[in-house]
Amino acid sequence: MNTPYWKNLQPLRIPAFWTVKHYQFMDIEPEELDTKDDKWLTLFVEDILQIEKHFKRKINKKIEQQTVSIDLGWYPDGDPSGRFHLVAILNHNWEAPFLQFTSRSKKEIVEALEYWLFGIFCDIHFIENENDFRKMYEYYP
Repeated sequence: MNTPYWKNLQPLRIPAFWTVKHYQFMDIEPEELDTKDDKWLTLFVEDILQIEKHFKRKINKKIEQQTVSIDLGWYPDGDPSGRFHLVAILNHNWEAPFLQFTSRSKKEIVEALEYWLFGIFCDIHFIENENDFRKMYEYYP
C-alpha cells in the first residue's frame, strides 16, 4: 500500500498570520535520492512552497499596505545538480528579492525559512525602507 503524499510533506513551524499559498515541500534530502529517480521531475521543481503575510498601518488617516511573500523552488527545475532557492519578496516585486538563500540541503533550507519567519518577521510590523532592510539582513541565511 502506498503512503499518501501528505504524510511525506516536510513539517514546518509557521507563525500566525501567514497564508500558505502553495505547499509541495517533501521531507526528502536531495543527496539521498538517486539521480535517475522520477521524483526529480515532480518534487524538485520551481514551485515548492509559497507563503505570504499582509502588513497594514495607518498614517495620517491613510492606510498603507504591504505583502511579504516567501517562495521556495528548485533550480534548474527537475535537475539533480540543482539547488533550493529561498527568497523573500516585497509587494510582488519578483525581480528584486530582499532576502535570498540557496542550498542543496533541505535541512539548511528549513532552518533558514524558520529563522526568517521567527527571527526576522515576527518583530516586523511594516518595512519602512526596503534598502535598509536588505542591508540589515543581507548576510543572514
